[in-house]
Amino acid sequence: MNCDEARCELTGFHFGTLTGATRDALEAHLPACPACLGEYLALKRAAECVDDVPPPSELSRARLRRAMADELRRARRWSWWERPLVVGVAAASVWLALGAAHAVAVGEGRAPFAALGMR
Repeated sequence: MNCDEARCELTGFHFGTLTGATRDALEAHLPACPACLGEYLALKRAAECVDDVPPPSELSRARLRRAMADELRRARRWSWWERPLVVGVAAASVWLALGAAHAVAVGEGRAPFAALGMR
């Protein structure tokens, strides 16, 4: 990639719209060319440090708020029946484990291998 081709792609590179071979070629060109690298950094500063940009309109803000609310609504939420179901399953598991431990502790005292027929 030569400097003229690189300069044409700097804006796309900054905003992440380049893909594939073009991005790879520009990534290889920038560290090797101080002039293009300086131009890229100037473009980056200009894009990120603009103070005289008007604030977004109320319509834009409303659209952004609506999009954020929609995205949050789509997030996974527990249904009304799932919470009690999960708690019930966990409680039943604990209850069964305690019952099994109690049965082993209170049962007849046998050697562990005697129950399996081993000695």
